[in-house]
Amino acid sequence: MKTEHLLYGIAPGETREYMSTLLLVTHDKKEIDSVIEIASKQGWHSFRQASYNGEAPNFTKALNI
Repeated sequence: MKTEHLLYGIAPGETREYMSTLLLVTHDKKEIDSVIEIASKQGWHSFRQASYNGEAPNFTKALNI
């Protein structure tokens, strides 16, 4: 499976960080910059990027056990 790149952002006027919205899922990482540019002009902020390979998460590693 190809790696998917996810882009999250917070809507205009929203201040709570946990209220981020998924804005884009793409295989082409170059698309992210253009979406950030467009969304910023519309007031979106606090962008966050993540990637997903299709693998199950390793919760043990996340908890440092």
